[in-house]
Amino acid sequence: MSNKSNSQLGNNERTKAGGGAAQSPRSKGLLNRRTLLKGSAAIFAGSALATSSFASHKSSAPSTVRAKSLGDKEIHVASMFDLTGNLNIYGIQQMNVSKYAIESINQNGGVLGRKLVLKTYDTQSKIELYSRYAQEIGANDDIAAVVGCFTGASREAARPILSRFKKLLFFPTIDEGGECDRFTFMQGTDCLQQEGPLITWATENVGKTIYVVAADYIYGHVATAWTKSLAKEAGAKVVGVEFIPLDVSDFSATIRKIQTAGPAVIMSNLVGSNHIAFYRQFAAAGLNKSIPIISPVFGLGNEQLVLSPDEAKGIVVAYSYFESLDNPQNKAFLEGFRKLYPDAGPVPDAPVQVWNGWQQWKAAVEKAETTEIMAVVKALESGIVYAGPAGNVVVDPPSHRNIQDVHLAQVNDDQQYQILAAFSQVKPSRTVVGVDGACDLTGKDELSHRMIEPKF
Repeated sequence: MSNKSNSQLGNNERTKAGGGAAQSPRSKGLLNRRTLLKGSAAIFAGSALATSSFASHKSSAPSTVRAKSLGDKEIHVASMFDLTGNLNIYGIQQMNVSKYAIESINQNGGVLGRKLVLKTYDTQSKIELYSRYAQEIGANDDIAAVVGCFTGASREAARPILSRFKKLLFFPTIDEGGECDRFTFMQGTDCLQQEGPLITWATENVGKTIYVVAADYIYGHVATAWTKSLAKEAGAKVVGVEFIPLDVSDFSATIRKIQTAGPAVIMSNLVGSNHIAFYRQFAAAGLNKSIPIISPVFGLGNEQLVLSPDEAKGIVVAYSYFESLDNPQNKAFLEGFRKLYPDAGPVPDAPVQVWNGWQQWKAAVEKAETTEIMAVVKALESGIVYAGPAGNVVVDPPSHRNIQDVHLAQVNDDQQYQILAAFSQVKPSRTVVGVDGACDLTGKDELSHRMIEPKF
């Protein structure tokens, strides 16, 4: 089966910010190009503390958090996140929400009347620790499920080991697409779900020449392949691509190349604390005044607060979740989180995917009436709809990815996100750009796995 990215995206409803009826897209093109993404929405509420204010600790050994007693027999689960190292701007808040989710579940009767016991692992932004701790988790028969990992590289260090031991993994971060594993569920939006709306906005509102700067690892490469494909479908052109190692913080050469190329817009697939320097240097060169930045990854670590207002203003992002979403589930989620972590900064998308992962696992276990892995997998594939802080989420059975709402937002003068548009129940991709064949795990045996490799 060949890749059909725009037909997949075209089946989703699109709604202007501030309400209004859903709009039907044209039969061709990414979305309805006659509808400009305009309007405004509520601005983030709550604390505006930088991520550097988060409490952190470093320990190579796992710690254990126990909630109040329920049934006699506990259910053990685990999380692996980067609490230290250059990716801790993401991992700390993800671990905070993991602990919050477990505590909330236990306070509401646990799972099957049994309390959950969460083991937490600080992977220290080191790929080798993901492999080591996955081996430890796999050898522990008591651990029923894992919510963890941040980068595609860390996931691929842990996933094969956990899968071999028949451990469920919920990956709570945006991802590049291509993973196809019977025991892995991808919580975050994939490249198609995010880059489609972003490129549509750029081509309608800015221009049709794009320069890509991307992190030099799995996600950055595949996301860039999607950018090229989606840009072509939108009638746009990629005029430059650079892959930047995660440890690089000097972007002077990149800035000069951008100035020479003169693109209408920048697509940023940069991640990690070192890459924040790109936005500072981009603004220092005055380019932020004339060349907008769009990104499917900016803000996952609240980078909009780490930067100055001038450096962050105008950057456009696409995620399922923003704090300003107005629904009862989000209000309850934020109230509970602030009670536990009053000094934590705003909650970005990835931590909410942690929350969704635990809640979807809980719902599946209770439907299956057991923690037995294949029974839980089949329950997850059965169409359970979870109403979460970002709206309804449901597993797409063939791909083990979530069908979910996607919101487009722009950083304003106050370093908050202003919602530009909403895309209702966006379906994930079941394939990878440039590759024939698709992920279809429906009815497959328990050992089924296929990594659909993109062609660069």
